[in-house]
Amino acid sequence: MDTKPAEIRSDRQPAARLARGVLCGLLWLGLTAPDAGAQALTCAAWCDLMTNHCPEEVLHDEDFCLDYCGHPDLDVLAPGNLTDVTGNTLGCRINHALQAETTSGSEREAHCSAAAMTGGNVCGDYCDVYCDLALEICNTTNNSAYTGSPLFTSAGVPSRPVCLAACASYPEDVLDGISQTDQLFGYGDTVQCRIHHLEAAVVDGLTSMSSYGLHCGHAKPVSDSGLCSDTVEPNTINYCVFAVHHCVGDNAVLPEGTEHSECVSIVNGALIAGDYGQNGFTSFADTDTNSVGCLNNRIMLAAQDAATYCAAGDWRSANWVPAGAAVCAESTPAVPSGRISPWLLGWLLPLAGVGALALTRKRAA
Repeated sequence: MDTKPAEIRSDRQPAARLARGVLCGLLWLGLTAPDAGAQALTCAAWCDLMTNHCPEEVLHDEDFCLDYCGHPDLDVLAPGNLTDVTGNTLGCRINHALQAETTSGSEREAHCSAAAMTGGNVCGDYCDVYCDLALEICNTTNNSAYTGSPLFTSAGVPSRPVCLAACASYPEDVLDGISQTDQLFGYGDTVQCRIHHLEAAVVDGLTSMSSYGLHCGHAKPVSDSGLCSDTVEPNTINYCVFAVHHCVGDNAVLPEGTEHSECVSIVNGALIAGDYGQNGFTSFADTDTNSVGCLNNRIMLAAQDAATYCAAGDWRSANWVPAGAAVCAESTPAVPSGRISPWLLGWLLPLAGVGALALTRKRAA
């Protein structure tokens, strides 16, 4: 397509703006989504709606969303129309994000899932979204900046049937307990994990062309480094990406100016000291244990709510509950020091009495 979604602007001539306003009014009459006809079909509109109404379905900040949707060289989303309720389009996502604004509970969650980058198996099924991205990014035919081995080709050209056949074997079941409905992070043997890495390729490639090859490798059927697998362990590298970028100022969990590599060294020190355990893949779902998985689980939400989740994912043991706001803590002892529970006293006092009686009789003898 020739026109990128981010380039669909409102800064037209007055006559054009008037005509567009009439058209939007007509669209509004036919839409079920509230105010959908008045909503602009832009990346900015979509990203803003997601940030405000679907924070649990957004892993990265709004700048990431804008860079993804409006990439200057890659076509990652067809504009579509604001009437779209299915299909891998920007219009479909905006439509569902608008409906999420005025709904709640499971209904809101369903609309937010559809409005997310993956499309939630509604705004494009997972394999459609995956293959749209993989064929756009991971070959030199569509992406001149890509230098790795092309994925999903037939006779040397990108092949959608080859991609769809590979995708059919990818699981879609995400890890229980992860707050993002589509498991929007780079781990787990799922199609969603692979989509996540392709999304990262789009954005990271804006500043580092090698990122295309890196993330295409992670998005393959058998991923490089095993990231899209159910055996990989949570690591401090991923934790530090979020801690350094999102936890700053009053929400900082590291000294000002700490680089990513320095953060990794610091938190690895806590890991070596025994403050945290790695505890395997399933610990990504931890929310109240002293595991690296718990740190990742909490800190990844700092992109949307730094004040809450930087504190909740603080790596410093001095800030563990009950001393501070962090939740990735060791289990609190059943009997706090300096206090004895009434239940325990109920057993200890009779025993003490029996012991005293025995000692008295011994002395008398």
